[in-house]
Amino acid sequence: MVEVLKGVHLVDGSFANVYILVRSDHLVAIDAGAPGNEEKVLGYIRGMGAKPSSLKLVVVTHAHYDHVGALKSLRGATGARVAAHRDEEPFIEGRRGLPGVRHEPVEVDLVLGEGDVVEGLRVIHVPGHTPGSIALLDEELGAIFIGDLAYEENGALYEIPQQYSLDPEGNRRSIKRLLELKFKHVLPSHGRPIIGRGREALEDLVKRLRI
Repeated sequence: MVEVLKGVHLVDGSFANVYILVRSDHLVAIDAGAPGNEEKVLGYIRGMGAKPSSLKLVVVTHAHYDHVGALKSLRGATGARVAAHRDEEPFIEGRRGLPGVRHEPVEVDLVLGEGDVVEGLRVIHVPGHTPGSIALLDEELGAIFIGDLAYEENGALYEIPQQYSLDPEGNRRSIKRLLELKFKHVLPSHGRPIIGRGREALEDLVKRLRI
């Protein structure tokens, strides 16, 4: 088991990180992972001593296949609801497509917008990588889940390669905007969480990008 912060678990071996958050009487997931990843998520939940049905909500950071490919299967196995930003909803539901991305469409139950709070997470709209990309701020923990805004390698943060973002300059603006928020831990979708010095790592990235 990998508990990176109190009540925040990182599912082992997912190509795109899936985080499991412990709430008073249920669990919440951030993203579902690539196709087939549902078995890793379900196995992790069972390893926590919980039932799959304890997963009540999956919050999607964006609609790329490595984040939503397992979403339909995970929802089917748990009954969890799905939450996503309104600008990402048509991609998740299959009414619009992202370049080179295919996944089984899933209905969005809870449509989110900037500033909404869901399960203790404040929604930060960070367009650029995709139109409806979001970061999720847990103000109590001082932790921010940043999706694909940036990735971690050897303790540093790096911009997602620009060819993978629909609007690379918009993604850079969103990276810089995070510095307006208060946090100390950064939990990316690719790479390891940066605990305790996440803000410093993000400040360093902004300096290197000269934005």
